[in-house]
Amino acid sequence: MKLFRIINATFLLGSTAVILVLISLFTPLFSQAVVYLFTLLPLPNMPSTAMSTPPTAYVVLGGGLTNDHNNQIILNSYSLNRARTAATAYHDLPLPIVLSGAEAPWLGQWLIEHGIDGLISENASMNTCENARFTAKRTPLYHVYLITDSYHMARARRQFALNGINSTPINAPLPVRRDWMEPAKNLSHSRRAVYEIAAYLRDVIRPQTNCRQAKDVTSQQLLTPRGNAAKTDDD
Repeated sequence: MKLFRIINATFLLGSTAVILVLISLFTPLFSQAVVYLFTLLPLPNMPSTAMSTPPTAYVVLGGGLTNDHNNQIILNSYSLNRARTAATAYHDLPLPIVLSGAEAPWLGQWLIEHGIDGLISENASMNTCENARFTAKRTPLYHVYLITDSYHMARARRQFALNGINSTPINAPLPVRRDWMEPAKNLSHSRRAVYEIAAYLRDVIRPQTNCRQAKDVTSQQLLTPRGNAAKTDDD
């Protein structure tokens, strides 16, 4: 009888926990908790130079492209927010800006239109792993200000650390804000958080096979825009 009560109590506690987690998906709580836990994750070991030098550049990771009403390619809302965040940071502290990803030409055009120069483009990468590898190949860097959204940040910082680059995060906002009165908006944050949890675990347990080595691309390819190539997410 005692064992039966223990089993019942355990089942009840487990069921309650699952229900609370499911409810939290529709509130800001779940996504905020995930972001906090991401900040606690350790980074891989890096060279002493990377740990001892201050940031010398901004690195902006592309978040995707889309089409406007005239079917012209433009930055999607993720990339646009990252460009805006880079512009704000640059005006506070002017440093070279490295644009990483197929979105680099459009990010560069936006920044130039807003009076920012000192841009370095890496046009070849198509995922976070390649962002780090190809940025490291494109220009010598030890410590950077890394600009992406807060959910993507932990995975991105880990990849850059694996390539010998330390990073100080600057979080770009997502297109929609958390709001206790807007469950749909909160759920979009929760979905983003769940995606990044899965992607982070994948990178640790079984790294993706579609990440090219630095030797697989030439310096000329890093400089060459990819035309109409567009990422739709941060994979």
